[in-house]
Amino acid sequence: MMKRNAGKIFALLMSGFLIFAGGCGASDAEPEAATEETAEENASETNEDNNEAEESGTETDAEASSDEAPAEEASESDTDPSLETAQTQEDIPSPVISTPSRPTQEELLAGDRRTLVGIVLDATRYSVSIQSTDGTSYYLTIPDSGVSGNLYSLTIGQIATFTYAGSLDDTALLVDISDSGLITGIYVEEYAFAIKIINAVKTMNMKALSDLTNFPVFLDTGNYSGPINTSGEFEVIDSEKIFSEALVNRIVNYNLFDLKFTDAGFVLGGNGAPNITFDIDDDGILGIIGINSAPANDSTKD
Repeated sequence: MMKRNAGKIFALLMSGFLIFAGGCGASDAEPEAATEETAEENASETNEDNNEAEESGTETDAEASSDEAPAEEASESDTDPSLETAQTQEDIPSPVISTPSRPTQEELLAGDRRTLVGIVLDATRYSVSIQSTDGTSYYLTIPDSGVSGNLYSLTIGQIATFTYAGSLDDTALLVDISDSGLITGIYVEEYAFAIKIINAVKTMNMKALSDLTNFPVFLDTGNYSGPINTSGEFEVIDSEKIFSEALVNRIVNYNLFDLKFTDAGFVLGGNGAPNITFDIDDDGILGIIGINSAPANDSTKD
């Protein structure tokens, strides 16, 4: 009986030991499984971190790429074809246009010489202005070497023969002055007075024209025809009525070689209106005696 009970107790003890052993084994196995799960979770987290890092790196690269894009665009703008063309055009040297140099006085004086007959319009120590027989005015420069002939005896209105070098249309140097054999029937004083009238009309100077007038003077403006008795009456007249466009054009462009003496006096401007007539008064003084500023064929009167 005791053997039987001892066997049961032994069996119970063995079964308890097994149960205890099994429980211990289960307890030991769980940490290993937990360790493996933790390793797998860490590996998974590491992979996720790597993936996030890669994604972050990709995003960073993309941002860097986007940041670098403007630089590339700027680089492309720096190499704009139009700019390259402009730079290329700047690099191309401009053609050199050479202008012919003006001849020196020595070169002109060494060239051909020609003569011209004209009336002296103005004279200074540096130049002489003349009007040729065809009515064209020319400007002659006096060279540093001087002029042959008596330059200081020249007077306004004088007819002379002028020798010059160079071109009348460009640079003409006066070389010599001599008397002219041309006879016109008009004296130097009349030519000189006519030149004074021309200058007063050219500048439309009422006072200068009044100073050249012998009053009373006959005036025809187209709207008025009659005598003006004093300079005071004359100078208050509207200058546009005196210096009409027709009168100015005709007097300023008048050829002095056409000046003739008529029964009415010396008619500056020719026959027919407009013109200015001057003559010597009883005291032997040259003066304007008639001004006809009305356009030709204008019969309108007050």
